[in-house]
Amino acid sequence: MTIMLSKLYAALNAAGTPEQEAQAAAQEVGELREETTALANGLSELTREVRRVGIGLDDLRTEVSTLRSEFHYMRGRFDVLLWAVGINAAATIAILGVLLRR
Repeated sequence: MTIMLSKLYAALNAAGTPEQEAQAAAQEVGELREETTALANGLSELTREVRRVGIGLDDLRTEVSTLRSEFHYMRGRFDVLLWAVGINAAATIAILGVLLRR
């Protein structure tokens, strides 16, 4: 619904503008005001969404950091396991070598 700005209409009418032109101009400015208000509301909503996404990204960064530290921990544990298996294999081969030499 188009609104007409009554003060603008009155000012244009007082300045000698014909009534229909003053009314049309006041309605046009009213439409622009409505569009500007709608754009401002849309921008506010977009700003809220961007903030929400920013918070989500912060949460994601925290999760990735946690996963990264857990990965490094598991990698360290795996390296120790590989060393243990290697030492065990070397000891087993040495023992078999001593036993089979006789």
